[in-house]
Amino acid sequence: MPGTHPALPGGARGGAPASVPGDLLTELDRLLAPSVRSLRRSCPVDLTFGGGLAPGSRDAITIRHLDGHLGHSLRDLQVRAGYGLGGEVFATGRPLVVRDYFNTGRIVHAYDRAVAPERIETVFAVPIRAGEAVVGLLYLAQRDDVAIGDRIVARAVEHTRRIERDLAVAVEVRRRTAAHDDAAARDHRAVADARRDLDETIALIDDPHTRDRLRQVSRRLQRITNADDEAAGPVASGTLSTRELDVLQLVATGAANGDIAAELGLRPNTVKAYLRSIARKLGAANRTHAVSFAREAGLLP
Repeated sequence: MPGTHPALPGGARGGAPASVPGDLLTELDRLLAPSVRSLRRSCPVDLTFGGGLAPGSRDAITIRHLDGHLGHSLRDLQVRAGYGLGGEVFATGRPLVVRDYFNTGRIVHAYDRAVAPERIETVFAVPIRAGEAVVGLLYLAQRDDVAIGDRIVARAVEHTRRIERDLAVAVEVRRRTAAHDDAAARDHRAVADARRDLDETIALIDDPHTRDRLRQVSRRLQRITNADDEAAGPVASGTLSTRELDVLQLVATGAANGDIAAELGLRPNTVKAYLRSIARKLGAANRTHAVSFAREAGLLP
């Protein structure tokens, strides 16, 4: 039934990939929603559906996106490597088509109860890869026992390749953005440290003209770091709202924006707004910087 699956014989893990980053799976899920719809229009077939690895799982694909479905029996179905058509594709990494789905001997019939309400007869499943790992599945299905021809197969495979390319680009953009943010955070802290040293030095200078000139430099550094006179010290307790602290605590665990939204019952754009507010209040360059400042201030453990 949906959301359940039997154990693999002998504890085998089929084609299970190594651990996959959560942000990659979040991006794949975002790409699949429109892809399932456009795939059905371009082929055309009666039903398309698909999903990616379940968060934290190495051997279960969760069906989350459907188009042309009669009900919801397939939604949230977890397909494990080695079981069902998708499980066979997951385990081998190769596309596979079956006709007369409920009577074929080519697959292990672990999910017939979930498939039956859709009256599927012919199904084609394609693996979605990230590097060498299978991270998701796309299915095309007909409710008649008819062949899925080479033309549809080619379109489906090319459609999947586009998803893989888009996924690779998105992951690379995130990697480069993270590297840039880390570099910016280091530069930000370096400027803040320099400003603290400068302010300590100003206090030791007797000449008023020199002090004024150096204070002007300090104020320019203050504007660069988007801080006020107390930003170099601990952040005052109570600076952040309760909801902002909730968001920041999840950021500190490594949660992505989508996971934070789901955990707190917020929209992803609302999470982004909270993060911008947090960064502004703490004088932080990015989320990592904000967590560090909050910990220094005792706002996070």
